[in-house]
Amino acid sequence: MRYNPLDWYWLADDGRVYSSAQQARVPDDDAAWLVRQGSGAWTPWPRDEAGEQTDAALQWVLAPYGLFVDLLAYAADARWRREVGGITVAGVSVATDDRSKQMIIGARIAADADSNWSTSWVAADGSIVPVNATTIIAISDAVQAHVNDCFTAYALVKADIDSGEITTIAEIDAAFAA
Repeated sequence: MRYNPLDWYWLADDGRVYSSAQQARVPDDDAAWLVRQGSGAWTPWPRDEAGEQTDAALQWVLAPYGLFVDLLAYAADARWRREVGGITVAGVSVATDDRSKQMIIGARIAADADSNWSTSWVAADGSIVPVNATTIIAISDAVQAHVNDCFTAYALVKADIDSGEITTIAEIDAAFAA
C-alpha cells in the first residue's frame, strides 16, 4: 500500500494508535486498524527531540496536510488562524500576522515617545493610510485586545474539550465564530 497521509495509521510503542482518516486515536482492536496492521501499512509514531513519542511530534507530521492529532490541536490552530486573520480598526484593515504585530509594536513605541509621530501605513488590503500617533495607539490597543480575545476564547474551548462539552471540530469552529 502506498503512503497516503490522509488515510494512514501511526503506532506508538505504548500501544496508542492514531488514524489520520478519523483524525483520532482508535482502539487497538479497531477493525480497519487490524487490517492495516496485518498488511504492514502503518508507521511508527514519530519521536520528539528527546526521543519521546508525543502528540506534538505526531502533530508536526500531520500539520502540512491540515490534519490534527486531537481536538486540542485543532482548537490551537483555530485560535491561531483567528489571531492572524486580521481586524478592522476605525475603517483601516489591519493585518495581525506576527510580522505585522511587530511593526505595530514598533510604531506604538515611536508614537508613545513622540506625540507628533506619523507615517503612511500599508493596510492589510494594500491601501496606503496616513496614520498619526493617536491612530497607531488605537490600532495597537485594538490588536492587543484582539489577541487577548483569541486566547480567552481558546481557554474556554479547551475547558469545554477537557470537560467533554465540545466533542467535534464543528463545535470548535462555532465557538471561535461566536
